[in-house]
Amino acid sequence: MSFMTYRTVAWDVEFSDEFELWWNGLSAAEQKSVDFTVSILQEVGPTLKMPHSSGVATSRHTHMRAPHST
Repeated sequence: MSFMTYRTVAWDVEFSDEFELWWNGLSAAEQKSVDFTVSILQEVGPTLKMPHSSGVATSRHTHMRAPHST
């Protein structure tokens, strides 16, 4: 009997100064929602689909995703 091991790799999520300014203006509940969505993004990377993210058509990077939170 053989077993296959699947390793999950965490994706890097980069935050900009602009993001920090936006983040600091959010309520605690909004920050919690965004944090949840970003944690999913870190787990699944560019395969994250709606309702958590959508593609960025204007990005020079294929598979760039824009997170959504509720």
